[in-house]
Formats: sequence, C-alpha cells, structure tokens
Amino acid sequence: MKLIMTGLDHKLADLEVREKFAVTKERTKQILAAVKDHRAVGGCVIISTCNRTELYASVQDNSRFTPSKALCAALGRDYNEYERYLIERVGGHAMEHLCRVASGLDSQIRGDDQIITQVREALELSREENCSDSYMETMFRMSIQAAKVIKTNLIASDLGTVSVPGKAVEKLKETYPSLAGRNAVVIGNGWMGRMVSELLIAENVNVKVTIREHKIGIIKVSDGAEAIGYDSRYDAMELSDIVVSATTSPHFTLCYQELGALSKVPGIIIDLAVPRDVEPSVREIPGVTLLTIDDISEESLNLPPKIIELIEVVIAEHITQYNRWLSYKENILSAAGAIA
Repeated sequence: MKLIMTGLDHKLADLEVREKFAVTKERTKQILAAVKDHRAVGGCVIISTCNRTELYASVQDNSRFTPSKALCAALGRDYNEYERYLIERVGGHAMEHLCRVASGLDSQIRGDDQIITQVREALELSREENCSDSYMETMFRMSIQAAKVIKTNLIASDLGTVSVPGKAVEKLKETYPSLAGRNAVVIGNGWMGRMVSELLIAENVNVKVTIREHKIGIIKVSDGAEAIGYDSRYDAMELSDIVVSATTSPHFTLCYQELGALSKVPGIIIDLAVPRDVEPSVREIPGVTLLTIDDISEESLNLPPKIIELIEVVIAEHITQYNRWLSYKENILSAAGAIA
C-alpha cells in the first residue's frame, strides 16, 4: 500500500474557490464512504478547515486511483475546472505535508493553535465511519506527534499563541483602539464563536450571542455574554458596533437587503466562516466594513533559519519512523502470504 493525498488550500485557491470544497461533518461522512468504496482504497481521511480541504488515502501500489478526480466526483465538482488548484503528493511527501499542516506551519495564520485538533478530529471521524485503516492511523498518529513537538518546543516561543479568533480581535482593535464599552453581536456558538465571545468579553465588550430559539436556556454561552434568538440578530445589530459571524450554515446568516434596511448599521462585520456567512455585497452598504477570514489572516511571520532546520529534522525523524513501521508491516503481510 502507498500513501497518497490531494487537496487545495489558501496558497493556490482564494476564498471563492475554497468555499466550493468546504464540507460539513455530515457531508464528510458521505464523501468518505464514496472514496472508501473504490476497490483500490484501504482507508481515507478528509481534513476540511477554513484554509483547506484535503483527502488522504492508502491505496494499492499498482493502483491507478486518482485522488483529485475522486474528490471532485464525490463533491460533484468538475475536475477539469478545478485541476489547477489541486496538488497531489505521494508517500513521504504526503506525510511531510501532513506534519506541516498539523503544526500550523501551512496555515494562513502560521502556528494556528486549532489545526492540530482539527487533524485529530478528522482521523476520529474516519475511524467512526469505518473508513480508516492501519496506514492512515499510523501516519496521522505520527504526524500529530511531530506537530506537538514542533508546536510546543520549536515555534511556540517565536509565534506565541495564535488563532483565528485572536486575529479577529486584533483587527477590531485597528478600527476601535479601545473596545471597552462597545456592543457586539456574535453569530454562532461553536468553538470559533465562543472563543471570539470570550476574547471580546475580556476587552470589556458587551456581547450578545445568537442561539436558535428552541435552544435558548439549554446551550451555554460564554460567561458574561447574553444569549439572544437567532431571528433577533438584525434588531440587535442596530445597537451594535461589531458583528462577528462564525457558523457552519450552508446559507447566509447576514444578507444585503435586510442589513441595508436597518436604521443604523454596525461599523465592522467579520465573517470567519467557510463557506461565507455574510453575503459579499454587504460590503457595498455605506458605513459598513466587511472582512473575511482571508482579510484577517494576511500575514507572513518568518521563523529563524535555525528553527526551520530543527523542524525539518523533527519531520524527517517521524517519516523515518513511519517507513520502519511500513517495512515491518509489509514484511509481515508478505510472510503471511507465503505461508498461505
């Protein structure tokens, strides 16, 4: 068996393209099943974040399986239209890339704290759907181990604690140097929404968080935040300076027509979702500044050359460990085949 992957990310694909490949948890389950159904595939894992959508698979050595075509087919996308955005990697190159992804080295916000959790959750979902195998399990486990070493021992001191919610709040401070006393509406109470709420509350911002009406009083929001019904979001915005939307909704949470009809509009709206939560034309409303996740992630923090060298050593060591495991497994399988 050999490792193979394909995917697109922020380096080659802009937000408009990436959101066409973004998938929910339920959609991921369907795609995993479709890919696993290929005769040549032993196991597969899909990573889908704001920055990327990637398919990893173990396939038979002599297989003609093309992961990019399989991913596009599962998503209902025209391979010929999106081929130029997709990059395929095989063997050690696939694992090297996964180590870099899990470490946050290939994220828009370099050193992103959340990505290692997202990689782990991607493997767990594949396992739950019976789509993983020993090759995927071992590659992901060793890549996550490498990422922990890199993140904790090599880049934490240089990059500090970095995250998408943290960058969003930094952007808000560029508009409002003093956030204290400002009013904000946060749409979405998932991990991203809760983190944004907590960071804003720490800045003494008055935060309202939208909750689906039937879940008010059941779902906990961040301490210090007020829960409001999702359908009341526009009313709350007339009294707000800031809006941050971070949901997994397949539909826009904020639309041009409804927002433009308000007597007072918020000065800044940050859309952290992929696919986007906010209708792009909202940026045409006078007095509104709309920022997407790409807008808040524009940065290129450089690591010292010595740190880069050490990172490459860590990744190489873990690839070597995987190759040793692979060699051992192939020998066992070969011996079993000879006995049979």
